[in-house]
Amino acid sequence: MLSANKPLSPIVRGYAGSQPVVSESDMERLRECAHLPSVLPTQRALLDAIEATALLVESAEIPPDVVTMNTTVECAATDSVDRHEWTLVYPREADFQRGRLSVLSPTGIALLGARCGQVIRCLPPSGVPVHYVIEKILLQPESRHLSGQ
Repeated sequence: MLSANKPLSPIVRGYAGSQPVVSESDMERLRECAHLPSVLPTQRALLDAIEATALLVESAEIPPDVVTMNTTVECAATDSVDRHEWTLVYPREADFQRGRLSVLSPTGIALLGARCGQVIRCLPPSGVPVHYVIEKILLQPESRHLSGQ
């Protein structure tokens, strides 16, 4: 689990040594997003960090328990009873009120490439870290090939 001895960073994965898994096609689209005029330097830095640490694989190789773009997850805050159902989307499709979470948001970038059961840490604009456990993956488009959906 999370270690109190580790320095705070925008993204902390719940399992020691866990590496985000990102499809090559998602990473290509995210690189394009990084060049949008509305993207902040901090968001670009987070995307660079994901790209530098992620295991990049073909879409067909994504395990069904990994959060990819357009994945719908059920998450719970670890320090409260707050529960959320979010779909991870590109910035133009984001609508927080409808549960469509931008991948460039602090929570969105922390979710990308994480696995079901992991605890993620995000640092929202308030500066107060929030921890979520990914309880369920309700829909993950890349895993459709595995289940014949």
